[in-house]
Amino acid sequence: MNLNFIAITPFAQGIIKVDCEPGEEQGSVKTRPSMVVRARHHEAMEEESGHRTQPELAEHAIHAKLLERPANREAQAVVEIPVRMFFNKAGNSIAIHYKAYDLETGAPVCTGDGKSAARVTVAGDSTQSLSQVPCPGAERCSFAQAAGTACRRQVKMTVQIEGQDDPLSVFEVRSSSINSYRALAAQLRLIEHRFGGLRHVPLKLQMWRASNAASQYEAFDLLRLGIDANDEASAMAQAKTAREKALADGLNDQVDDLFTATDVTDPADLLGDDFQMVSDFYEVSRPARRTQPMRGDAVAPAQSAAGADQTTADSVIADAVRRAGAGRANIPELESSGT
Repeated sequence: MNLNFIAITPFAQGIIKVDCEPGEEQGSVKTRPSMVVRARHHEAMEEESGHRTQPELAEHAIHAKLLERPANREAQAVVEIPVRMFFNKAGNSIAIHYKAYDLETGAPVCTGDGKSAARVTVAGDSTQSLSQVPCPGAERCSFAQAAGTACRRQVKMTVQIEGQDDPLSVFEVRSSSINSYRALAAQLRLIEHRFGGLRHVPLKLQMWRASNAASQYEAFDLLRLGIDANDEASAMAQAKTAREKALADGLNDQVDDLFTATDVTDPADLLGDDFQMVSDFYEVSRPARRTQPMRGDAVAPAQSAAGADQTTADSVIADAVRRAGAGRANIPELESSGT
């Protein structure tokens, strides 16, 4: 690794992701997913039937505060999060890549953009290096489809949560949904254009329902952004006031040039994600396809038969995390959809 070219990104104090764990609500299983805000440290493992359970990322303290928001209080879950964009430009705020992991060790082995990829190769003397290879995408890549390898899209959006205690840190929205990516990326471009930049515009991250032919017209959930104000004029007034205050306080509010977009071949980008941020988006048999539509997934009928049983997948992934250890368990969060 060339230490002169390590990717420098804003410090993330937590992760926002769609909660995939089933929950009980008045005796019935919840049918609508919600969001969860996780910290960067793990909860202590507990004994369960004589075995130690897989450590999970702890719930972030701000999660409880978000439950007090009217929409969340009504839903009894976090379905709406007030956010502000950290970057001023849409291109710096959201990114999508393919990421592949070794399910036996939990180690990241490849990252690509659908055109080219950086892949870990091992020489005869066990020396590891990065090789540049074509990237046809997880669905068409023989390496991604090989046994023991899981490859999926990973979406990452950088935000700040209104009321967070540290103005110099961020939260990373993690997903694998192509539908969520399309919605968020399009909305960010529009907001940047209409408000002359993303900074200080009052926004809210929301769960949203949609359906299409690929989902057999069954509703699925995706992430989207909304204006967190009565109307656009009110949002513009709030953004303008905040920008003028930062200028009057002598604060340089332009941070886009400090953190440039990471090249897909950067080793730090390849190795820099925690597996447990995204392990629930990966499968054992055919990771690019799911047996059932999951949050943001719109899976075509031909795809619904693919993939291994989710219980088996979870156990294999949990074992991979335990083998990899805290330092090696790296995976970003993505969702696959047939659209």
